[in-house]
Amino acid sequence: MAPKIGPETMLAEWLFVETVADVRRRSEDPGARSRYELLGIAPLLRKLLIDASPLLNAVRAVRPEVPTEFRIKQWTAPLVGRDDADLPYLLRLGGPELVGGPEDPVLPKLKHFIGARVGQVQGRPLTVLEVVKYYANVEGGVHFGVPKDEPDYVLGKAAPLLLGHSTGQIEILAHLGTIVVDALAPLRDSILASPLVDTRMHRRNDRGFYAGHWTADHYKDVSERR
Repeated sequence: MAPKIGPETMLAEWLFVETVADVRRRSEDPGARSRYELLGIAPLLRKLLIDASPLLNAVRAVRPEVPTEFRIKQWTAPLVGRDDADLPYLLRLGGPELVGGPEDPVLPKLKHFIGARVGQVQGRPLTVLEVVKYYANVEGGVHFGVPKDEPDYVLGKAAPLLLGHSTGQIEILAHLGTIVVDALAPLRDSILASPLVDTRMHRRNDRGFYAGHWTADHYKDVSERR
């Protein structure tokens, strides 16, 4: 059955494009971002990928031909010398090396990406899903909540000690954000090139975009940068 396309779908496309742009901005040069700016990536990723009805699924339903390819170098424990082999690690997180390139394998399914390994917590893998949920639901990206799971407790112990000293731990959100923006770029570009319109209101003009449509601002921004 074909998905129902209504006014809410147009709203979803607008929100998707703006959310991806916000993730891109916050993920650039993470070392220069404040902890608060980086924390704001978590609710955006939750909205795009993890909520009960993820925004990605809402827009992809009417554009199933557009690929979404997540390229991530899943975390593996670094090789250590013999003297370090038995050192216990409470928490280890991946860094910029998580961001995959064109030569890296693709995870085409959202469920595989959010289940990808990005670190280790008390001897077991830590996933994209767990990292995003912690920063969104416990540290305050969306809610300032009570830790419920083992990763929440471990991440929560470290966070207060890092305030005012380092954003190194939370920068993982920027690296995940970069992966997500790259994966969703084809879908974003498809929307901007051929957005849903209301033919009673929107007509393509001689400059190639729909005057009065939300996408007009994006074309204006592009033309001003040229």
